[in-house]
Amino acid sequence: MAHRIRMHRTGGPEVLHYEEFNVGEPAQGQVRLVQEAAGVNFVDTQFRDGIYPATLPLTLGVEGAGIIDAVGSGVTELQVGDRVGYWLAFGSYANMRLIDADRLVKLPDGISSEQAASIFTKGLSAWAMVKRAHVVQPGETVLVHAAAGGVGSLAASWAQALGARVIATVGNPAKAIWLRKRGIETVLNASDIDLAAQVVALTGGRGVDVVYELVGAATFEKSIAALRPGGELVHFGNASGPPRIDPAALADRAIAYTKPDTADFVTSRAVLLGASTELWSALAAGILELPSVTSYPLFEARRAHEDIRARSVIGSMVLAV
Repeated sequence: MAHRIRMHRTGGPEVLHYEEFNVGEPAQGQVRLVQEAAGVNFVDTQFRDGIYPATLPLTLGVEGAGIIDAVGSGVTELQVGDRVGYWLAFGSYANMRLIDADRLVKLPDGISSEQAASIFTKGLSAWAMVKRAHVVQPGETVLVHAAAGGVGSLAASWAQALGARVIATVGNPAKAIWLRKRGIETVLNASDIDLAAQVVALTGGRGVDVVYELVGAATFEKSIAALRPGGELVHFGNASGPPRIDPAALADRAIAYTKPDTADFVTSRAVLLGASTELWSALAAGILELPSVTSYPLFEARRAHEDIRARSVIGSMVLAV
């Protein structure tokens, strides 16, 4: 019998329940996937809390990886036994599931299901940040907040490989040490009151060209102050809660403000396949490193969410399902 993590109401980690269910057979255009790993992302906690609306009951999780067990009619690109991964398809907190075949991407040799589940959504988000939301150019200076997180660390490394000077922020000294070991040399404490002044000083008084804002309320005003006039603020996350946005303050310094989502850029299967190829190639070339992974059994999804809330994990988190 298959198992999944189901929520029937919103709230804290206690609303997550480990349940048995019958998977059934794939319909037209679907496959049945025996999952080996499911990614755990901060956005999962926001759906659990009710910050983002969703129809209940809900099986949490938007990314995973595994092996195709059965194929429905009309599926031509995939077959039983293929190793695949996916992103942005609710229901990954399960050891088996049905999923539309056009959501799936074949995994290259050398990438395990656990690794794919730990990096696919985060990698596509980093791709969207540095190659679409603001196309990083050689010689630019970029500020990446939450740079020890799953998305932030990939975005920082990718931006540096594209020729930018990266200034990164983190929440504690251990994360700073970890990030410097990954090749990002300039790492600041995000909670410093004079963070913006430090950033401006590092740029010779000019300010950075772009800020990738992943923290939200706690760093938003500092981000604005750290930008050069006419710079770009790419608001990609709210780990500390949504900020108060003052359009007049942005306009006063001619700052271009955008609040995109990865799905704004991965708009078709062709784009998904292309972006995935870029991600796998960046990993193979050593531009990006596979994240350190903390793994939990499926039935301990509550503990995983508690650890997200405590911000006690560096790198990525997966459910080994």
